[in-house]
Amino acid sequence: MSIIVENDPLDQVDGSASFEFGATKVMSSVTGPIEAARPRNELPTKAYLDINIRPSFGVPSTRETLLEHKLGQLLPAVINLDQYPRQTIQIAVQILKNGEPNDYTARQLVAIINSVFIALINSGISLKSSLMATCCSISTEGEIRTSPTSSELASSVSHFVVVYSIEDQQIDNLLFCDGLGTFKQQQLFDVLDRAASEILLNFQQIRQAIASHVSQNYVWKA
Repeated sequence: MSIIVENDPLDQVDGSASFEFGATKVMSSVTGPIEAARPRNELPTKAYLDINIRPSFGVPSTRETLLEHKLGQLLPAVINLDQYPRQTIQIAVQILKNGEPNDYTARQLVAIINSVFIALINSGISLKSSLMATCCSISTEGEIRTSPTSSELASSVSHFVVVYSIEDQQIDNLLFCDGLGTFKQQQLFDVLDRAASEILLNFQQIRQAIASHVSQNYVWKA
């Protein structure tokens, strides 16, 4: 897929990023670690994740609540939360372009995960590993498509969001797989293989964007 990444487009936050692929675009920001605003959010052994996702128009609904839940399931696997006890890490996401039918969230979730990952790097939050997400669909003919378009999603029999961790520029562990629709076990395995290849290829673009941002904004002393 063709990716457009912008590093730190926002001021007055610790890290931010926008991620765009095709007709889907998302902007995310990270603030923290900061003092917990509420006593119930002050966890004694780790940081509290405060995740807020806003739609492209209107007010948040159960759709955004579901996306927040899925992001909240994934992030503790990659953020070293135990390094920030009794503190809060605020993650805000603004969906700018949906790029898919209202009944689907696959493309948006991919953009959210990838933009949040880049924003976390820009913020300096300690991470256990790199990660990247992609989505796949299975057509009525059984063809697997990576980064399906809106029309391809609408005509598919099933679709998936897949997230892998990346170590030493190689696929490491499967962190998250969310599938919806009808599919066979072998089709799922084929989807995971295709997703891994797609993620490894696209990760190089993100890595180059991050490296370029670092070289332009930091002065290294010998």
